[in-house]
Amino acid sequence: MWIMPQIALQKVLQTGLRDLKDNPALIEDIFNYMHEPDLAVDYGEAYVAKIKDWFIQTKIPVLHAWTFNADRIPCISIHLANEAEDEQKTALGDHFGSGENGDFGTTPLVTQLDIGIHASKNSDEVLWLYYIVTYVLFRNKLYAEKLGLRLQTFTASDWDKRPEYMVENIWTRWMRFRCITQNFWDSVDRSQEIDDVEVMVDPESISVES
Repeated sequence: MWIMPQIALQKVLQTGLRDLKDNPALIEDIFNYMHEPDLAVDYGEAYVAKIKDWFIQTKIPVLHAWTFNADRIPCISIHLANEAEDEQKTALGDHFGSGENGDFGTTPLVTQLDIGIHASKNSDEVLWLYYIVTYVLFRNKLYAEKLGLRLQTFTASDWDKRPEYMVENIWTRWMRFRCITQNFWDSVDRSQEIDDVEVMVDPESISVES
């Protein structure tokens, strides 16, 4: 089993966003904080309804960084920031054990992925989408583990306006997602041993010299 964290994280986010669209009441749960008495004056029910309408009506693709295109804003992008063997968890020679057909090994990796949250028009969309993404990551931790992303944590930066997209007025908030992945391989000899060979001979092709 060889874990591909970019593919796995994309699937986790896609699944989480789809679940929210299928259950829009969850959006109200995410932003229920806006109903707090001290906040309701400025935000409250109308603001939460605005967020829910925006999310339901807006297509938000989850893209790999190399397919990022300003025309697809708002979107979420994913790219590998860093991946390295975890020396504290690896075994000597990466040897894991022996099976019926031979030895097999493992290598634990510390993987860091950058999640880009990109939105246009105003910075509030970046704010909304950020909290939606954090909710999805926490809600789907077990699913992410099933896909091989273990010990998941993240950090986030403040939003900023990307100068290379100034004309499009794109705002971005970056999240650094960190996890442990573990790959396995076996050393089974895949070559086949030949015990015997059966040769078919056409009698008509045999000529006898007198």
